[in-house]
Amino acid sequence: MKAWIVVATGALMLAAAAPFALAHNNGHESRTVAQCERLPGTADAGERGNCLKCIARPVKHHYHPDYPAGERCRPDNGKP
Repeated sequence: MKAWIVVATGALMLAAAAPFALAHNNGHESRTVAQCERLPGTADAGERGNCLKCIARPVKHHYHPDYPAGERCRPDNGKP
């Protein structure tokens, strides 16, 4: 095969897969009670408790357990 065919095929494959890679659930944020329940701790303490308090706010928030303390609860803007 000629090199340009290989490059074009690779570029086409990347372009076709990009929306799926950018939109997949990476498991590092919680937006529902069920997702918070998977975290360690109890409903009152630990990551689970912090997550439940975060998503229970009047304005929608999501919780990132892998972010530094103080930056884990963020407004839910529809993006990860």
